Amino acid sequence: MNTSNQTTLRTLKNLKSPKGTILLGHIREFKKKNIHLTLEKWAKELGKLYTLKFGPSRLLVSADDQFNNQILKQRPENFRRLSTINEVFVEMGLHTVFNAEGEFWKKQRKVVNESLNVKRVRSYYPIIKERNQNLIHKISSYAEDNQPVEILNEFVAFTIDVTTEIAFGYKLNTINNQKDRFQDELELLFPKINERMSSAFPVWRYFPSKEDKMLVHSLNKIKEIVNGFIQEAKTTLENDTSLENNPTNFLQAMLIESKKEGSVFDDNVLYGNVVAMLLAGEDTTSNTLAWTLFYLSQEPLFIEKIREEAQNTYSSDVPENYEQVSSLNYAKAAVQEAIRMNPTTPILIFQANKDVTIDNLFIPKNKTIILQNSYTPKTEEYFSEPEKFDPNRWISSSCPYQNHSPKSIKAFGGGARLCPGMHLSVIEMTSVISGICKNFEVKLEGDPKDIKGNFAFTVSPENLKLTFKKNGS
Repeated sequence: MNTSNQTTLRTLKNLKSPKGTILLGHIREFKKKNIHLTLEKWAKELGKLYTLKFGPSRLLVSADDQFNNQILKQRPENFRRLSTINEVFVEMGLHTVFNAEGEFWKKQRKVVNESLNVKRVRSYYPIIKERNQNLIHKISSYAEDNQPVEILNEFVAFTIDVTTEIAFGYKLNTINNQKDRFQDELELLFPKINERMSSAFPVWRYFPSKEDKMLVHSLNKIKEIVNGFIQEAKTTLENDTSLENNPTNFLQAMLIESKKEGSVFDDNVLYGNVVAMLLAGEDTTSNTLAWTLFYLSQEPLFIEKIREEAQNTYSSDVPENYEQVSSLNYAKAAVQEAIRMNPTTPILIFQANKDVTIDNLFIPKNKTIILQNSYTPKTEEYFSEPEKFDPNRWISSSCPYQNHSPKSIKAFGGGARLCPGMHLSVIEMTSVISGICKNFEVKLEGDPKDIKGNFAFTVSPENLKLTFKKNGS
């Protein structure tokens, strides 16, 4: 496929490449926790398109928004996720809309999208509300003791509780440190998925470690538990037909929507998508919440705006319903600005399904392409004063900037494979940020420069500690 109007065809050899070692190329750089920043640095030095070497292989890296848009639009026909990502998921028994390709993906897409549409998210909101109340109560206990909080840990616990209950109706109480066997098994699964997806060689297949063997046990236990809930959901739907219009969780919704489509998911696909939702719901949402509070802790005046908006919208500690959350423009703007400043998924990795030419650059079949999500939103061309955290740029009535290009932000992907959980995540984060800002003053402990991003598939803030003070006390 050729999407170029130009006649001179370029190859990857025509692009610049940063200095690397002769044998390994740039592999060592990808073992560092700040690789996303290194990629941004290279884009500034070498141009928006450049190459990297992984041993004998050459990878294409693109920080060009228009180029990246074409790749995203040509999915799934011309490009797919890196094949090793699918291999990692499949060998763990996870057949999901996240890693599926081709017809298998198309079969799942509509069902999963419908299970997470606006109507469904509205019906899930009572779960978010209850868990948000638990979070506010937990932070209140820290505020009473004037105790610094490693807030990312609290957000991880919150998102586990929310996502597990929304996924299949299983109530955890992680936020109050009450663990159970399901959570114990999950704690090993998520880090191992991240580790394996970023590994240059599948060592675990040939020399499994003690943790790798423990993972097999955990996967068997997780599948046993989730399969039990799948059977329970099927029985519940058979006995209560009213749930067809108002399912109480994602699993029920998938069963209903797949039946409508005449392609009922088998238990393996149901299981895989439930676990994928747990994975996506924990990592990206918790990290984005932490980054949002990191920036807001340095902007007390904007916290005041969020607080005033909350006081004018709801009387309790947290938003009481979906409609109230949908009207919280300042809280949502803070989340959007944090995503622009520090997307938790700063890179997307794809492979070409066939020989493709984009903007007169020839990309051979099976070539790996890294798309940089974090570069474009930090450039003056797309956002005025890009290094400044200012949520006002997202408020249409008060945006003070000339350049403002929301479509350049790809934190939730793009094209036909836009993340189906985007709306749920935004509603969840808006509710939490509003509730925290309404109830507390937030202070950053230490120097902002000491808070570094740690890349491990997603980017989390290291060393982030906050102190909370009850508003009005």
